[in-house]
Parts: sequence; structure tokens; C-alpha cells
Amino acid sequence: MFHVHYSRFLVQRIAFLVVGNVLLLLAIFVLVQDGGSFADVILNAAPNVAPTVLAGLGLTGIICAGAIDLSVGSIIAVAGTVFGVLVHRQVPPFVCYAGCVATAWCLSVLNGYLVRGLGISAIIVTLAGLAFYRGLALILADSAITGFGGNISIQDDAYHSPGKVYAGAILILTIAAAGIWENSSKTPSKWLALGNSEEACRLAGLSSGRILQTAYGAGGVFLGLAALIYVTRIQAIEPARIALGFELQVIGAVILGGTNIFGGEGRYIGTVLGSLFLYLLSEFLVYAGVNPYFQEVVAGAIILFVIGLDCAMHRKRKMLEEVA
Repeated sequence: MFHVHYSRFLVQRIAFLVVGNVLLLLAIFVLVQDGGSFADVILNAAPNVAPTVLAGLGLTGIICAGAIDLSVGSIIAVAGTVFGVLVHRQVPPFVCYAGCVATAWCLSVLNGYLVRGLGISAIIVTLAGLAFYRGLALILADSAITGFGGNISIQDDAYHSPGKVYAGAILILTIAAAGIWENSSKTPSKWLALGNSEEACRLAGLSSGRILQTAYGAGGVFLGLAALIYVTRIQAIEPARIALGFELQVIGAVILGGTNIFGGEGRYIGTVLGSLFLYLLSEFLVYAGVNPYFQEVVAGAIILFVIGLDCAMHRKRKMLEEVA
């Protein structure tokens, strides 16, 4: 029997993020008194942070299983292009939404099959996918739209409902469903078991390939919802530029939330709090009047520092366990 539990490290990380998010909210509240609305900050938080949170939930399971997906931004580019092409051809909104979600899910599942079937490291497979899927999006747009000029304009408000009207509801319901599933299903526990020891899973009679495939399949569902909100919040879809660097932001949120980059440890709540922390930090820098270019430097430096620190901490802990 597998059990999902909070390690001491996870408890400390979650406590840190709770305190950090509260302090950032208080700092933003003080800063907006000089002009602006704190209520607007709160109301805009859900739709702005939703793509990162949702994609992060999917990546949490994949990393817990000892793998990774570096192509999430490019997958969103393909899903967004499919959505844009369908809109261009005046397909009903619901069908366009379904096409977007299904595309992201299919490509995530494909990544799982490639990692499993080729026997190549997930970081290599998905790094190749990062470039391949971006190119695929451009080819698709150029082939499906006569005179494609680099972007697909989405002006009809009927196609923007998920991102502009229902993003908060989708986010809350998905987080709630993910939390219930994480605590009631054996599947997330098997991801952790695989991330901790593939050999132990084999000895227990479990198929490591199937477990990994379920991680990519579940990740595709979350990524599909992230893609849906992402592409329905913007007026023009540019396959060459949409979601550029998104994978780094998502990985940063997941690792900041306490998920072990080497696998075997992580919780959805940590990813949610990590995503919120990065968003609130960016908002704080905006209201503090920090130069926009410097904002990118600060955000990137924090992500790099957290990932580097976590790698060092988990590597040291693993070495101590081996010695013991």
C-alpha cells in the first residue's frame, strides 16, 4: 500500500511559501495605496496565474515520477495554433476549446510514449520536442491559413470566455479536484514510488513504463486546461512567440513548491503556492516601480537560485542516505 505524505522538507517549504505570499500581499496592499486598486490585484490573480498553476500541476506528477517535460510551452503553441485555425474557419467555440485541450493532451501523451518506447532520457526527448513542436505549430498555421502573416487574430468575444470569464472557476475547481484525487487515488503515490526507486517498483510487480505513462497522461489533462486559458486570454496567436519561456516559469514554480527535481517527492499544494509566489513577486516589482528589464532578471535569478539550491540539497540528502 502506498501513502502520500508530507515530508519535513515539504512542510517547511509550504510554510515558507504561505508566509512569503502573505508578506507579498501586504507589501502590494501598501504600495497600491498611492494609486490603483488592491481589489483589482486580487481579481486579476486567478486568470493571470491559472496557466502556470495548471501546467505546474501536470508537471508535478511527471517530475515526481522521475521524468520531466521541457516542451510545455511549445505544446501550448501547437494547441493555440489548432485553436486559432479552427476559429479562423468559424468553427463553433466549444469545438475550438475541445480541439485546443485535446491537442495538448495528445502531445503530452506522445511525449510519454517516446520516453517509454525509445528508452531515452525525458530531458532529451522533451528538449527536442521544444523545438519540434514550435516548428510544427508554424507549419500548421502556414498550411491551414492562406497568406498567413505570422499571427492569427481572435477578435470575437465568444471565443474568449474560458480565459476572460471562467478562468478563476476553472482554476479553483481543478485545484480542488486535483487535491481530492491526490489524497484518494493510488496513482500519485505510484509516481512517487517510481521517482524514488524504479527497481523497487519492478520488485513490487509494477510496470514502471505504465506508471510513467499515467504521469504524462494526467499531465496532459492539466496542460490542456492551461493551454485553453492561455490562448483564450489573448487577441492574437503568434505560433513563433506564444508561451516562449513558459516551461522555465512552470518548472520554477514546481521546484519552488517543494517538488524534488530528481523525483520521488512533491505535492500539488506546493506547486499552487509556488506559482502564486512568483506571480505576486512580479506584481510587487511592478508596483514598486522596478525597471521592467530588471524584473525579468530578478524573476530569472530567483528561479535559477531555487532550482540550484534544491538540486544541491537533494543531492546531499541522497548521499547521506546512501552512506547511512
